Amino acid sequence: MRLAIVGAGNVGKVLGTALARKGYHLSAASAQTEDTRYQVSTLWDCPVFSEPYKAAAAGDVVFLTTPDQVIEKVCLEIARQDGFHQGQVVLHTSGAHSSDILASAKNAGASVLAFHPLQTFPQLEVGLGALPGTYFAVDGDEEAFHLAEKLVEALEGKLLFVPTALKPLYHAAACTACNYLVSLMDMALKMYEPMDISPSKAMEALTPLIEGTLRNIRTLNPEKALTGPIARGDLATIESHLENIKKYKPELLPYYCSMGIYTAELAVRKGTLSKETEETIIAMLGGEQK
Repeated sequence: MRLAIVGAGNVGKVLGTALARKGYHLSAASAQTEDTRYQVSTLWDCPVFSEPYKAAAAGDVVFLTTPDQVIEKVCLEIARQDGFHQGQVVLHTSGAHSSDILASAKNAGASVLAFHPLQTFPQLEVGLGALPGTYFAVDGDEEAFHLAEKLVEALEGKLLFVPTALKPLYHAAACTACNYLVSLMDMALKMYEPMDISPSKAMEALTPLIEGTLRNIRTLNPEKALTGPIARGDLATIESHLENIKKYKPELLPYYCSMGIYTAELAVRKGTLSKETEETIIAMLGGEQK
């Protein structure tokens, strides 16, 4: 089975390299810049083109690993130049888009899939190390699901079938868990600044807490893992938080309040916070009463 990689960024390099190590044949690749084409030519033993349609035409399975915003455009350009044919399977790796954006490949006779690794790939070796156990969200043509299963097995991952219509909601969940966690950590580090504690020291201090919290969430669930002043209805502590954030880091106050309101609702679900105390906390945090 011949694989073609169109767009040799981090995701393309990780998936292509991982599958090549598992015995899949990389028949061709394409990359936009001369520098990337040189990198890929030294990484993989295959022709590397500047024109995407030449790479796509050489593959039985075509990975479109371009940036999200150009996947549909590149797919259409390949189709117009007869880069797709009957019997091919064309996949993109975007988390935000469903397989619908590959309609031009489908019209050319190919089967289409969205094949999104629920993982981050900042560098090649880091990405390869992160693959085992990674979930791959798949939607698209059912006749290609068997191939998706084989690819995921080769990548030592797990399958997650997502309804095509709900792909944007799936991606919003992933962004909340990944991107917003990064933002929350940045907020926490900023709160250490008035104490003259460096970001590296603050990160070192918080890491055991973060790791312990993640273990609790995984072992229990978010509801049961919730602790802290809101979960126990400690109004005095919440008030002191608000006063100090307002004094030393006022730009972070709206975000603290928004998360606090959600946390109060979660604490009610857990059963450690009464509805009456929830209403008091929401009022303290500037939220609207239900």
